[in-house]
Amino acid sequence: CIHDQLMATIFFFCAVKQFTGTCTQYSCTRQYHFVNESKTWTEAQRYCRQNYTDLATIDNMEEMSRLIKTVRGTYFGSTWIGLYEDLNSWRWSLDNSALEGGFKSWFVQQQVNSGGQSLCVYMSYYRGTWSEAFCSNRYPFVCYDGENCCWSLKELEQNIYDYMIYHIFKLLPTGRVNASTSYVFVYQYKTWTEAQSYCREHHTDLISIRNETENYRVQSLIPYSSVFWIGLYRTRSWSDQSNSSFSNWRTGQPDNAGNSEYCTAVSFSDSGSWTDENCNTALPFICYSGE
Repeated sequence: CIHDQLMATIFFFCAVKQFTGTCTQYSCTRQYHFVNESKTWTEAQRYCRQNYTDLATIDNMEEMSRLIKTVRGTYFGSTWIGLYEDLNSWRWSLDNSALEGGFKSWFVQQQVNSGGQSLCVYMSYYRGTWSEAFCSNRYPFVCYDGENCCWSLKELEQNIYDYMIYHIFKLLPTGRVNASTSYVFVYQYKTWTEAQSYCREHHTDLISIRNETENYRVQSLIPYSSVFWIGLYRTRSWSDQSNSSFSNWRTGQPDNAGNSEYCTAVSFSDSGSWTDENCNTALPFICYSGE
């Protein structure tokens, strides 16, 4: 069939940075080349790291347009780039490397399909266990505050008032509730990103939990059954650990069809739009070289 013929003649790109002197992210220019091989995403990553720098990171539409112009009229399939969903890339909103890879209190020890979306973590009042959810969900949340030292009488009264308002009249309170010397429980329903912004504006950040003792402490502060955001999250990553936030997804993508599409490909049959694909699919790919 046509698909098999295409796969038999598949190519991949290598992105070569041409530069003189000191090269920066914005001064370097990438040049792209076809190579007559096909590999899975992991194989492509290994090849790029051995022969160049890594699978390609795309920082902006100018780079995307330059890549498309290089390929236009000569190739109409898909190629791997460096963006992928790292199922183990959990990190805390409070930027502290000492927290990475540490304590976790999962309700179920399994990987959850994000459908290409970022995933964030909420704690359940029941047993203090953690679960994944789409970051667009709305829950109350707990902030960390490095300065506030204790409850005031006014804040304690607000705590009781919020509890009554919600559970008797089913209305959402608008105030905040200090939970302890360093934890602030906020009974406002927000997305994870909104909660993060609120905590950073009014306190320090969304809460980070380092051990079982802190987990129990946070759980015990909540006076009623609830689930609430904490500071743990993960999102798609670049193979070279770049912080680039650029994306060029095709409409309806990523969709993680079959709960197995964790890697990203550029489709040259659709103006260079991006799709998520099974990482074990053999596709051409794009490397880059440079710093």
